[in-house]
Amino acid sequence: MNARSLSRPSAVEPGYVSESGAALVIALMFLSILGMLGTTAVILTGTDMQIGGNYKTSLKGFYAAQAGLEEARQRLCQNSAYPINDAHPTSTQWTGFIGTDTKSQKKGYSSTNAMHVKVASLQTDLDYTVKITHLVDAGGNILYWGDTDGNGVCEQTTVYGPDMRNIYVTISYGAFGSAEKTVVAAMTPLPPITVPAPLYVNASTTIQGTSTHIIGLNPSGCGTGPDLPAIASTLPSGTVTQNGNPEIKGVNGSDDIVYDSTPLDIQAMVDGLKHSPDYAYTVSSATHTGMNWGTPTPGATLQDASSCSDHNVVYYDTVGTDIKLTGGCSGCGILLVEGDLDIHGNFSWYGPILVTGSVVFTGGGNKNITGALLAGGSVDADVVGGNANIVYCGDAMDQGAFLSLALLNWKEAM
Repeated sequence: MNARSLSRPSAVEPGYVSESGAALVIALMFLSILGMLGTTAVILTGTDMQIGGNYKTSLKGFYAAQAGLEEARQRLCQNSAYPINDAHPTSTQWTGFIGTDTKSQKKGYSSTNAMHVKVASLQTDLDYTVKITHLVDAGGNILYWGDTDGNGVCEQTTVYGPDMRNIYVTISYGAFGSAEKTVVAAMTPLPPITVPAPLYVNASTTIQGTSTHIIGLNPSGCGTGPDLPAIASTLPSGTVTQNGNPEIKGVNGSDDIVYDSTPLDIQAMVDGLKHSPDYAYTVSSATHTGMNWGTPTPGATLQDASSCSDHNVVYYDTVGTDIKLTGGCSGCGILLVEGDLDIHGNFSWYGPILVTGSVVFTGGGNKNITGALLAGGSVDADVVGGNANIVYCGDAMDQGAFLSLALLNWKEAM
């Protein structure tokens, strides 16, 4: 027996694996691992698809619920073309519904309850049911939205009045497939803007020109609003001066100027109205010519109230500077200016104008504001002159009746 033969085992010894056997074992291990990875990938892919599908379904249910809120916001407007009528603003039992009979009944609707109002949705593509009630406090008293202290800023109150608006708790139940989502919001119509006089100033002011007319008497055709003073100033007596022979006439007669008036928070008033404008501009010391946001129908004279069927919210952010409107600008609704406003040449506006800074209302051309001009400037003087006419009109101040309800709070119910 030679040395080579002595080195080869006569049988497979324990623990011994040949090179070819080891390769086979390793290959089988890899195949097993790949098989497990493939199975895991299939499981994970299927799970991911299921999670993604559930998320999409849930999201569509959420969007349906949101759509229900928006329909309620539009239909609770006082002048909606498809209103939800609240004939019982002082009753805790009044409840409104949007949806089908069957689904509304599941949310508490009873066709035999005189305090219940139900309307069908204006669309059929989304599945939602909406329930609407009056907001009440912990004691069960109905809460209203309005300016209780005359500073121009609205707050909750339990005292009901003609300028107070209900706060509606609106619950929208959205559904898509197996998903159901609920969103809850408190919303309210906007009360008329607080107006102590057709011209409100917060700085030393000069009224000049024989063709200037500031009239606080509510004319016929302008609703049941009260007669007001012509001018209200937050400053002491003598800070409003006159040059020439302007007409300043109000509830107290000629030269009707009220001093030490309750300060209005013009900035807060603008902040509460600027979030959903029909027209918004960011400018810096700019001049806009011939702008048209509606065309008021003039009265018999420039001293008479105009009228208008358009209702726009126009917002200017001047970034701390000013905007000059000239060349025959006109509009209807609410004009909001953060900064100073210079009105020059022909100008016509129906509704309130709120300016956080000062106002120059002078120069040539015919000018008529039917509603009110509220200036919050406390540094620069407000100068009113030329052929300027500011005529109070109660109906012109109630622009909130034509706007979507203000959203006071919102949450998704879990």
